[in-house]
Amino acid sequence: MTVKILYLYPDFMNLYGDNGNVRILERRLKDQGFDVEIVNATITDEHIRFDDIDFVYMGSGYESNRDLVSKHIRKFKAEFISAVGNGVPMLFTGNGYDILGKGITTSYGVFKNCLGLFNFTFKEQRKTRYTGDLILEDPETNEKYVGFVNRAGIPEDQEEMAFGIVKVIGEYPVKKDGVRVNNLLGISLIGPVLLKNPVLADRFVDIICRRKGVEPKKINYSHSVKSHEKTLKALAEAEA
Repeated sequence: MTVKILYLYPDFMNLYGDNGNVRILERRLKDQGFDVEIVNATITDEHIRFDDIDFVYMGSGYESNRDLVSKHIRKFKAEFISAVGNGVPMLFTGNGYDILGKGITTSYGVFKNCLGLFNFTFKEQRKTRYTGDLILEDPETNEKYVGFVNRAGIPEDQEEMAFGIVKVIGEYPVKKDGVRVNNLLGISLIGPVLLKNPVLADRFVDIICRRKGVEPKKINYSHSVKSHEKTLKALAEAEA
C-alpha cells in the first residue's frame, strides 16, 4: 500500500533543513509497512492536486519566498480548503503557516492576502527578527513541544492560536502560537520539528494509518524520545 506525501515548495520553503520532517515521516511510514511516494509541488506547476494525497507538508523560507508561494497556492484555494475539510493530515512549520491566515502586513506596510483558513494576520517588522527557543504546551493533551523560532512577524490576533507558550529563551513577544483544525497543524517552530517532538510524528503516523484502514504498529523510537526529554529539561532549567 502506498502513502503519498505532498511536499509543497521544497525549493523555496526549506530554509532551516525543514525537509527533515518529510524524511522522518517517510521513514516512520516505511516502518509501518507502507511504500511512500513524495510528490513535490512548486510555483511553476499549473495545478496542485490535494484529492489523492495522504499528507501535506510545507516548511519555512525567506519572507519573499513565502510571499511567492502564498500567491501561487491561492490559485488552488478551493481544493486546499476541501482537503482540510476532508481531514487530510497537514503540517506547516515556521513562517510557512503564516499563509493559512487572512494575510500578512509586510515590513513595508503592504498587506498581502493569504488562504484565509483562519482569521489571524501577521505583521512584520523591518529591522527586528523574533528569535528564541520555545516550550509550547498543548492544552488538550498537556504535551509539551520544543523548538526554535526565527521570524520577522508576529500574529496581531492570538485568539485562534492553539498552544500556550510555557517558556521563551530569547525574544518572541507572544503568549500563544500555532493553529490547528481537523488534522491540519501549523506551528512556528523551524527545522526538523518531528524529530525534536516525536509525539507529533507518532500522531501523524497514527492518523495516516487509520485513514488507510490500517492499525498502526507500536514502534519505540527511543533516541528521539530521549532527545526530546533532554531538550525539554535543558530549556525548562535554563534562564529566560
